[in-house]
Amino acid sequence: MKKIILLLSVILLIAGCASKRYTKKAYKFEEAGLYEDAAEYYYQAIKKKDSNVDAKLGLRKTGQMTLDRKLSDFTLAYKQSDYKKAVYNYLDAEKYNNKVKTVKVDLDFPEYHKEYYEEAKNDYLNTKYADGVDKLNREDFSAALTVFKEIKGIDFNYKDVKELYVTAKYEPMYRDANQYLETDLFRKSYYTFEAIIKGAGNYKQSMSLKDEAQEKGTISILVTNFSYTNSRYRETSGTVTSSLNGQLNELKNPFIKIIDASALNASIYKSGKINMQAANLAGIKAILNGSVTNVSSTTGKLIKKQKKGYLKEVTKTKDKEGKVIEKVKYYKTTYWEYSQTNKASFALNFKLISTTDNSVMVSDAINTSDSDKIHYATFSGDKKKLIPGNWKYKDRSSKEDIKKDNKSDINKLNKLLKADKKIKSGSSLLNGIMNKSVSEMSQKVNKFNPEN
Repeated sequence: MKKIILLLSVILLIAGCASKRYTKKAYKFEEAGLYEDAAEYYYQAIKKKDSNVDAKLGLRKTGQMTLDRKLSDFTLAYKQSDYKKAVYNYLDAEKYNNKVKTVKVDLDFPEYHKEYYEEAKNDYLNTKYADGVDKLNREDFSAALTVFKEIKGIDFNYKDVKELYVTAKYEPMYRDANQYLETDLFRKSYYTFEAIIKGAGNYKQSMSLKDEAQEKGTISILVTNFSYTNSRYRETSGTVTSSLNGQLNELKNPFIKIIDASALNASIYKSGKINMQAANLAGIKAILNGSVTNVSSTTGKLIKKQKKGYLKEVTKTKDKEGKVIEKVKYYKTTYWEYSQTNKASFALNFKLISTTDNSVMVSDAINTSDSDKIHYATFSGDKKKLIPGNWKYKDRSSKEDIKKDNKSDINKLNKLLKADKKIKSGSSLLNGIMNKSVSEMSQKVNKFNPEN
């Protein structure tokens, strides 16, 4: 709680300092006669600190001068019958007045300006409205849309401009969508109708037309049992078929429908094979078949090697003068290093075939592999004192003895001592790459677009 109070205090202090800086800048601009700039700095000062009285008084003065100038520009344009300029000048003044109100400073905005504005607005919008209707009648949709968009920006509820805006914006899209539908570009038609519905609701029965485009563009797919090149792959093939069916069913693709094989009439099969003509008549537009060509997983042997090293003992003593002397002794020892590598590989091929003309819609061969390995060391003694090396005799010295008492070699050994001892099994690796392969198949089917 104390920390929160302290943090709030710091924030308020910073805001207060910023408010004072803005106020000082505002004074300088006001002295120079730059009232609009001064008003903006007063406004920012109040936003930083709402209780800044000097800034509020300054904004009331310079803000009023700024507003008066804007209203003067409006009045001049109105008198000159430049109603477009008058409308936008008034809206600018109104926007500024509303902005100042947000910091609780009220300016004088004479009501009679509103009457002049309404007169100017009606004259200007009547002219723009007639121009927009004319452009719409001439089917210049883009130009009409620009006009109606401007009118909406000034008066959202002006006449029937909302309906005309919808027509100007969505009629070209509606015509395109119908053209796509007539030329068998069902997916383009579907997504165009979807955009229309999102922006304009059921414009000219867009919903039913969207449904029609989806129905005509949907590819109903029957996934047949994957074959296998080796009887040992039979179970894996069944798993692949089941998993692929599941992933395809989960796709959020409005143009893919997976057929339940169990609900099919046996008449689509002839001598154990799919009769493409019968399948097409049954509403199946494509057959997805494939073959598993490789399934392999290997659990490597855990290799254990005894390694030679040293225990490093450091003792500190003081001489007669009190100076610290370090003595280092090395004791020969052994530790163990382990290593293992597990592997898996998997391969299949598949085709998506049209039942209409036997053409191949999608095909690919997927061949993937993965491996995992471990390499670690164990030591039953004090690991902090262990250093790598080599020795010939444990009970006596030899010229062949090596002590690797350096940072690089010690760090390598420490990494091995801390290394992970867990390894993925061959079957786990196989499941991983098999699932990855099925996902890859599923996405290739998902991305297939006959309109491209």
